[in-house]
Amino acid sequence: MSIKHKYETLMVFSLKDGEESVTPLVDKFKSMIEQNGTVDEFDEWGKRRLAYPINDEPEGYYVLVNYTC
Repeated sequence: MSIKHKYETLMVFSLKDGEESVTPLVDKFKSMIEQNGTVDEFDEWGKRRLAYPINDEPEGYYVLVNYTC
């Protein structure tokens, strides 16, 4: 019997190379989760302002994923 747990992960991607560079990363992480579990909810919040700059970047691309694995 395998025990499955529910997880929630908020990913923030750098927009240094533009929003179009985020799509392959989002797809990559989504497929990694799907290989090892089940995606229950996948919500792209898009470009949002960070609470404080990280590496001199004021904005990031947010993705919220709820999954079971």
